[in-house]
Amino acid sequence: MNKIIIIALLFFTSATIFAKSASLKGRVINNTKYTKIYLQDITYKTIEIQKLDEDGNFSFKTEFKDFDFYIITLEKKIFTVFFPEPGEKSEIIIDINDLQNPKITNSIHSKLFYEYRNKLTKLKTSSKKEELIIKMLSENPSSPTCIIFIDILKFEKYPSYHKKLSKNLEAYSSSQIVKDFISKTNNIGNLVVGGQAPEIELNNQEGTPVKLSSTRGQYVLIDFWASWCRPCRMENPNNVKLYEKYHKKGFEIYAVSLDKTKDAWIKAINDDNLSWIHVSDLKFWQSEGAKTYNVRAIPHTVLLDREGKILATGLRGQALENKLKELLGE
Repeated sequence: MNKIIIIALLFFTSATIFAKSASLKGRVINNTKYTKIYLQDITYKTIEIQKLDEDGNFSFKTEFKDFDFYIITLEKKIFTVFFPEPGEKSEIIIDINDLQNPKITNSIHSKLFYEYRNKLTKLKTSSKKEELIIKMLSENPSSPTCIIFIDILKFEKYPSYHKKLSKNLEAYSSSQIVKDFISKTNNIGNLVVGGQAPEIELNNQEGTPVKLSSTRGQYVLIDFWASWCRPCRMENPNNVKLYEKYHKKGFEIYAVSLDKTKDAWIKAINDDNLSWIHVSDLKFWQSEGAKTYNVRAIPHTVLLDREGKILATGLRGQALENKLKELLGE
């Protein structure tokens, strides 16, 4: 093979590889305050910072070789989202006066997100919202954007939609969010009432691993919470009351924190006088325990029987107290 052909093939190969990357540029309008724009991943970790020129234009240098979920922000509360498909040359216009409706071109998944987000905000009933998401899944069966909305369809009622989307998204499994969704869907059959509760093994405050299974023989409330979660903190006094009443009768709490820092976690435990089992890997929403139990919002609880089988999920307050009375008496 002569040198000209080899050079031509190398050029063609490199050009093809380059073409598979997505890119993003854009403009911020009606802006009198911000001078920089930030590209972040879904955990708010900054990937790139660009200065806005005098007309508000910017161009990110990042080449998006794979699909993923990104945040574009001017400050913490001033942001939009971007979901690139490799090969797209996307552009976005962000209007400071209308942040909820950026103008996005050449970004199929981003446009889909805003289209359905805006439609959902206009619907009042759960049934109408369910109808809309079924329509979205039917028309876009392989779009990872659907992950953001599919929980409107409760798995217990619509398992086939979750399973079908999970199968259709395998090509996007380089994204951690997609990978977690596939794992969640595959594991959800283990989380039904009557099923054996999946194991959790995380460190307690002293750094010692504690297995959920070590609580067998007791009724156990797995409590997913965090120091930064106001509803969780508001629920803690009720849990303290129930723990004091029922612990000696065979009731335990295995609390999995979604905190990010140990200091905040320990302070909340002490401030709220929480004397039960506490574990955490301090990974925030990437908590291994939360992933195992498909936790998407906190507070979230799972009540187990003495053999470690799931009795109920989501019990709090009076509902939890009533269940404990039924199981353990007054």
